Amino acid sequence: MYVLKFFACIVLIGCIKAKTLDDLKNNYLEMIVKCTSKYPITDEDLELLKTGDMGDKESTKCLFACVYKKTGMMDDKGMLDVDQTNKIVQTYFSDNSEELKKGLAYTEACKSVNDAPVTDGDRGCDRAALLFKCTTENLPAALTDEEVKLELMKHVMKCSKNHPVDFNELMQLQKLVVPKTTEAKCLLACAYRSEGIMTSKGLYDLEHAYSIAKLVKNGDDQREENAKKVADICVKVNEVEVSDGEKGCERAALIFKCTLDNAPKFGFKV
Repeated sequence: MYVLKFFACIVLIGCIKAKTLDDLKNNYLEMIVKCTSKYPITDEDLELLKTGDMGDKESTKCLFACVYKKTGMMDDKGMLDVDQTNKIVQTYFSDNSEELKKGLAYTEACKSVNDAPVTDGDRGCDRAALLFKCTTENLPAALTDEEVKLELMKHVMKCSKNHPVDFNELMQLQKLVVPKTTEAKCLLACAYRSEGIMTSKGLYDLEHAYSIAKLVKNGDDQREENAKKVADICVKVNEVEVSDGEKGCERAALIFKCTLDNAPKFGFKV
């Protein structure tokens, strides 16, 4: 979950040209996809990142450096670009004082990474690891709606190595368009299994869905109950007869569509 929080935080302060905050996030996710193709990470790497520990693998550190640089958060010298990140925060949150305050506080808390000695100079991989650590220590614990989406995309990107699809199909998933091709459906099934939403038998895991409901609570009991209601509706996809059985590709598309159709009815943004 910590790597997700990092991604969610950097999304809000990345320096890229976008007309709206949603455009900013969509473009940012494309950058993550490109960087993971150059610096792939394993299941073990992801599990370690979830604990807030990046480990010592150079490829993982350089993956984060790649993303930081592509968004403009890190400059060509491998340093956190404080002025640029603050500028983006001010641009996109000028009408939201609470989020503006959080963004500026994050930059202030983490700018000290520029003073730390590193061994790889302007590559930025070592400093990216320091910035990751600072980020995990300065973000809230609960999941937002956007972070839930990013969590799924993280697993989609991981699965794309063994379930390759056209880049446009990958972007369609990121934009929450229900997949139509078998390849994209199977990629989604892999992601759902990786995240725990789907069981090894290709079924929707209601117990895991309830655990996610607790994570999205954000101090609001009704929000947790609403998330459980969505899960109670979508678990019914397990009753639908599918052509690929335990493979789960067809059912994954049904889960995806059910979530998109019903989450907004209970106050969740998709």
